[in-house]
Amino acid sequence: MSRATSTSAPTMHPPTSTMHSPIPYERIAKRAYEKWMKGGCKHGCDQQHWLEAEAELKKEMGMPAAPARR
Repeated sequence: MSRATSTSAPTMHPPTSTMHSPIPYERIAKRAYEKWMKGGCKHGCDQQHWLEAEAELKKEMGMPAAPARR
């Protein structure tokens, strides 16, 4: 039997640190989705795409970026 593969968009689960972002959820989700598509629809990078999308949008809006977490 062959295994079915799916290329459907991943479910967006924002990191807890961005739950109260001044940027609307939909805008971050859309940008993260675009990054996912551009990256070849590979799974496992959703949090990185979300954080990058949020940082890009904040920069575009002239907002300070959150400090990097360690």
